[in-house]
Amino acid sequence: MSRPQRSATSRALGAAIRATRTERGLSQEAFAIRAGIDRSYYGAIERGEFNLSIGKLAAIAAGLELPAWELLRRGEGGRDA
Repeated sequence: MSRPQRSATSRALGAAIRATRTERGLSQEAFAIRAGIDRSYYGAIERGEFNLSIGKLAAIAAGLELPAWELLRRGEGGRDA
């Protein structure tokens, strides 16, 4: 089974999401429940294995009590060329 390709953008956004979650003292499992996302899928998001839909990004941002644009700003350092 091959691993999904991870773009620099997805990895940077995932890292920004993880950093924000840990700043708030939440475990992956607790946060996934809060955001209404399966924990294993959420872990893959943090690893940058998926391109997020707007809906998932909005759910994660709401769970972190941030606007979605703030998560995108925090992850902008990893934009693909």
